[in-house]
Amino acid sequence: MRRQTLGDDLRASVCALALLVALSPAARGDDVAKGEELAKALCAECHLNPGQGEKRGPMGVPGFAAVANRPLQTFDGVVGWLKSVPPMMPDHHLTQDEMFALAAYIMSLRKAP
Repeated sequence: MRRQTLGDDLRASVCALALLVALSPAARGDDVAKGEELAKALCAECHLNPGQGEKRGPMGVPGFAAVANRPLQTFDGVVGWLKSVPPMMPDHHLTQDEMFALAAYIMSLRKAP
């Protein structure tokens, strides 16, 4: 059995602290705010129309609230969709942080069960 060193303890502490910060309400709130700014700047014309629901037909465009409220929708699912650069959407060349922020905003629109 390998003996744990001070470096191992320090690495574990740093990882735990990073996880706490990443999951803190303030960090999530910052991501939601950044994601909302991105959505308004890049996505509003197609995805943030008043009363817009789920897409209708193959060429329909869903509202972000409808996307968030799809059964079994997850943050990771939204990020995966953004990473795939769907062919019907413009490629905004989003960074990973921008994708995470946009996904946080979209999922913030999910209604509580």
